[in-house]
Amino acid sequence: MAVIQVQQPQETKLTRLAFLNRFTDAEAVVIDLASIDDPAGTQPERVGQASIRRYMQKINAATFVDIARDDTIAGVNALESLGLIAVGRAVEILSTVISSEEAPL
Repeated sequence: MAVIQVQQPQETKLTRLAFLNRFTDAEAVVIDLASIDDPAGTQPERVGQASIRRYMQKINAATFVDIARDDTIAGVNALESLGLIAVGRAVEILSTVISSEEAPL
């Protein structure tokens, strides 16, 4: 009788701290500065700043971050498309295998 190999799903959940640690300190500072509201800014700029704050509020309110969720993927890709993280970093942040230290208990 042949043994059927079942591929286990890759872990996609990590702690908030582990997710935030996937960003360099320099990237985190740039993201934080980009989220600061400038009352003198244009409406589109202010909406962008509020959108960044809203994304970070969701991350900080989460019990864990699931890197396979559409909103997580969209948020990290938005950070890259806005130039807040370098090209290619979104893929790196979202596709790095989750270590046992990063996984929620």
